[in-house]
Amino acid sequence: MPRAMGRDGSPLRDRVIFVEGAPRSGTTWLVTLLATHPDIAGVEAESHLFDFGVDRLFDNMEGRNPYFHGLLSYLDRDELVDLTRDFCDGVLMSMRRHVCPDSNPPFVVEKTPIAGNVDALDLERKRDVYPDAWYIHIVRDREAVARSLMRAPWMPDRSYAACAGLWDRTVARARSTFGDLPRYREVSYEALRTDPAAVCRALFEWLGVASGEQVLETVRVLSREQFSDLGAVETAGAGAGARGRATALRRRAARFLRREAPNDPGSDLTFTFVRALRECDAETLRTITSPSLELVYRSIDGDLALHDEEARATLFLLAEDAFTRRHVGEWWASAGTGPGEWWTSAPGKSLSTICFSALGGDATRVDLALSLALDGELVRRVVIISAGPLGGRPIVRADG
Repeated sequence: MPRAMGRDGSPLRDRVIFVEGAPRSGTTWLVTLLATHPDIAGVEAESHLFDFGVDRLFDNMEGRNPYFHGLLSYLDRDELVDLTRDFCDGVLMSMRRHVCPDSNPPFVVEKTPIAGNVDALDLERKRDVYPDAWYIHIVRDREAVARSLMRAPWMPDRSYAACAGLWDRTVARARSTFGDLPRYREVSYEALRTDPAAVCRALFEWLGVASGEQVLETVRVLSREQFSDLGAVETAGAGAGARGRATALRRRAARFLRREAPNDPGSDLTFTFVRALRECDAETLRTITSPSLELVYRSIDGDLALHDEEARATLFLLAEDAFTRRHVGEWWASAGTGPGEWWTSAPGKSLSTICFSALGGDATRVDLALSLALDGELVRRVVIISAGPLGGRPIVRADG
């Protein structure tokens, strides 16, 4: 049996970047900026590769009752570390292949916000498995993080003390675990926000990748966009209704990304349609579309108006063009899919609208608007409007 590659023979030796940071510190933003560099592959999604992944293997060896030997009867810890490296390398290289199918960037980047558990061991184990990695720790002002966490619905305790305490623990953990490594570097969120191109140029030079003007212009353009909700606690007052609507859209977007179907039948159908598109599932698309399906596709290259089997076949081809490749970041939002929110195009025919926006690792953008006319349990009509080629268009400044 071939011997595992391990740390010494890793195909990603010296080529893995981990972005570390407390929750709500800008890890998503930083990863997105890094991952659009042609020499770096990554996605904004959190892998939880260690804290909800290989940590369990180490727990089997290190945390078991001594009378239940577990993995200790099979191998020693050093062997486990090397086997874990092989597995994690495989995960990261698979991500790179999905994100950049036509290239092979030398670097991969991953981010998972630091866990706040007092007894967490994931960072220590990550260091053992990846002693050669580059660790970029983004640090945001303690008060700003605490106020942002006070808005987070997933926080079990949203008091100021609990949120500030989470910053204290996570920042201290990163510094104590990685601070003495030669490839550890701290980045100020505030400095990144003030001059993103300058901060990213310094990071690119540190990593040894090109930092030309085209790369930095992409950073400048993307830095004008909001990648996650990093704001502080707001008080109720003027504009609260608009904020409420925005919150509802964010929740719907999160629901699509988590693949959790909503409760009402129309929403179920819309959700199933979106998931089938995303997964390029031709059979499901056939099952949930009307035999007399109508497809209208409008783009800068021209318009299509198709019916029946030709519409279904073309819909699948459009899905392949847009979704076969993974994206650095994705954003979904829907309207008209909740109880009491149906838009009606004709008696008994409900209309659901979905917006999709994504960034590619090659510094391209995909923007789609999809409108579905629903007829009972089937999609009767699909209108797709694309802002550019489904494979992506260059990212440019909004002002031209």
